[in-house]
Amino acid sequence: MELKKEMLSLILLAAVFAAQGCSDRKPEEPAEKISPAAAAAPQPKLTIKDWGPRETKAGKGFNMQPNGASAFWFNTENATSTTVVVVNENVLPTVVVNDGEMVTAGVPASIFATAGEFPVYLLDQKTKEKSNEMKFSVK
Repeated sequence: MELKKEMLSLILLAAVFAAQGCSDRKPEEPAEKISPAAAAAPQPKLTIKDWGPRETKAGKGFNMQPNGASAFWFNTENATSTTVVVVNENVLPTVVVNDGEMVTAGVPASIFATAGEFPVYLLDQKTKEKSNEMKFSVK
């Protein structure tokens, strides 16, 4: 009699598990899964809002500084102390001020010695984030 009760209990337990959908298989994945990274607030993007000068004549200096060097200025968003200006894959000596809203960079004469269109962007050397790309025109 004891064996019959034990067997009946096992059968009832199996029936309960079956009714609840329990088995050795893994539960179904939810239709949409949100990763912790995706759930976090979006990170601010490094952005050039305005900049200048945007063009010059070949060999002619521009935005001349007291030391005789040419210079770019950038109105930016989210620049950091590790942000640099890159022109035609050349990293320029860069200064970030006003809590990342303004960036300036000295421009060597070799950058504007010959005519052409050259890509200009900001690069955060720590995170490797690049800003939107602009074009510097040398005529």
